[in-house]
Amino acid sequence: MNVLKYPMITISISFVIGILVNYFFLLSFTQISLFVFFFFSIFLFTFFRARKELFQDIYFGFNCYLLVASLGSMAHYLNSDLNYENHYSKIMVNEKNEIIGTVSTIIKANEKYNKYIVALEKCNNKKSIGKILLYYSKEDTLGLRVGQRIVFYEKLNKTPKAFNPNQFDYSKYLEKQNIYHQVFCKQNKIVKLGVVKGYEYFFQEMRTKLRESFSIHGFDVKTRSILEALILGQRSYMDKETMNDYSKAGVIHILAISGLHIGILFVFLSGLLKPLEKKKYGRYLKLIIIITLLWGFAIITGFSASVARAVTLFTFVSIGKFYYRQLGVYNGIAISALALLAYNPNFIFDIGFQLSYSAVISILLFQPFYEKAYFTKNKVGIYFIDIILVSLAAQIGVLPLSLYYFNQLPLLFLVANLLVIPVASGILIIGIITLILNFVFQPLAVILGKIITYLIWLMNNYVAYISKIEKGSINNISFNLLLVVLLYLFIIALVFLMYNRKWYAFRNLIFSILLFQVAYVLIKKNEANYDEFLVYNSKKSLISIKRKNQAIFYTNSEGNNNIIIDDYIQSTFIDSVKIEPLQNVLLYNDRRVLIIDSNSVYRISLKPDIVVLTYSPKINLERLISETKPQIIIADNSNPFYKIEQWKTTCRKEKIPFHATAEKGFYRLK
Repeated sequence: MNVLKYPMITISISFVIGILVNYFFLLSFTQISLFVFFFFSIFLFTFFRARKELFQDIYFGFNCYLLVASLGSMAHYLNSDLNYENHYSKIMVNEKNEIIGTVSTIIKANEKYNKYIVALEKCNNKKSIGKILLYYSKEDTLGLRVGQRIVFYEKLNKTPKAFNPNQFDYSKYLEKQNIYHQVFCKQNKIVKLGVVKGYEYFFQEMRTKLRESFSIHGFDVKTRSILEALILGQRSYMDKETMNDYSKAGVIHILAISGLHIGILFVFLSGLLKPLEKKKYGRYLKLIIIITLLWGFAIITGFSASVARAVTLFTFVSIGKFYYRQLGVYNGIAISALALLAYNPNFIFDIGFQLSYSAVISILLFQPFYEKAYFTKNKVGIYFIDIILVSLAAQIGVLPLSLYYFNQLPLLFLVANLLVIPVASGILIIGIITLILNFVFQPLAVILGKIITYLIWLMNNYVAYISKIEKGSINNISFNLLLVVLLYLFIIALVFLMYNRKWYAFRNLIFSILLFQVAYVLIKKNEANYDEFLVYNSKKSLISIKRKNQAIFYTNSEGNNNIIIDDYIQSTFIDSVKIEPLQNVLLYNDRRVLIIDSNSVYRISLKPDIVVLTYSPKINLERLISETKPQIIIADNSNPFYKIEQWKTTCRKEKIPFHATAEKGFYRLK
């Protein structure tokens, strides 16, 4: 019985549905266990009933999918650390906790703190499990290393949620990695207990030695950061300007090891090992060597989630294509997804996971039509045509997700990929050879290093030029989850028409277009049906009033609030935006809003409904409440913490609602 002949696509989809059911409905272990037991019992009954015609029995097939879905729910439940009794959250106290743990991952630092993920061993002298995010002061110039065992005594704080509309919710992102709390520590607050030399320590040490081996080349910071991103999967040292250039040009995927990089290595190794095919069992030996080398590459890059995902995906795709061609490839993709999701069900929410599979599936779906676009038999010409077609197919596959997550559409991605993909391929292959020669024969490694320097310089300058072309990308595109689903429905209908040139296929395509248009119009109409007043959580005060499909933003620091403003525009589908200076008095419908800034000037006769305190005004809040009698007082994030605490106490005493955006997030009034 060969698994590649089974309908793994629908089985994998059922597993995904089970994960989503448990994610949204939070079923208990008892409930999930009952579902698994019930569907497994029916599975046994229907299996023996249909053993002579396994795939013809609809009851057996339907129950299989239900059983797999229940197993998906169980996998998601078991993957959540919160569901275990020895999770630290069930042991911790509200004040300071004694924590003993081991550093498992190093994260990109900010200006003041180095950042680490710490796996806990004990909480308050009790054995526990779980992970926390540690911010460790840069006062300790040596910092911490992977495998470092530490102890500290601090209060654990919940990871902060998104405090502004449509903002990236870092808290939810961390929750999907089983991280629910964070802690800030100074140098003298942490005691180092030694180093645990586990696999994480081994990978980090190996990665450090590989990074240090490039020191013989004298690369500048930008060159070295690009090389380490392509070969070692390390983007922590990448500067923001370079990241922005690659993003605007539509080639940011080059800087993150993915299926593209593994595909490049596979093609290179296939060509290198092609003579083996002439030997007996040569094709099998070639496949085994290639897969072994790909997994070896994953190990030297530190076996990060993105690399492991890409290698797993490509391994199953390669096996599927080797044995069963096109049908086997799709089943191979499904099996790789199932294996990854069984290991970590939260991968389904990972942007990289979604983009990788969307791109690969799209490329494979459009691949049969590539040859029709060849207008030359020249191998070089065909190579560049393939680059354009593969880039276009991948972009179609990820388009709905790109619009949803990034709200932008690069228009020059084909032009960018035309040079970037072959150059990046050269850098990757030469870089790996150079990495080996750094330890074996340094004189030749230095020569190859100079070639790498030139290639990276060429690629960076080309990408920078593309990114600076005006109107090279469409930004601030409003797109929601419903539109993502409907746009994928259109793409599916388009592919179906290409494979089946029948009237009903064309009808389905037209219907999908109309459905998308109707949904977009209704969403726009729904967003225009309400007004709202917002005070944002910003260090540089920002207030907005939305009326229908227009919004006015009041701020004295537009540049510092651009990201918040863009996020709001994208989420509300508004057409007209105005930016005006912050004022002392605003009117929202029948509500009067008094804004008191550092000048501390206000009119007693105004009688406001809402008072907004910004930029630390020097006022007597008790007198203000007595004189104006507002319905609510709001303090934004431009005020210092100690003043917010004083005002909160006063409002509690005067029995006036108080909203601090630094604690509760933005304030909304509809």
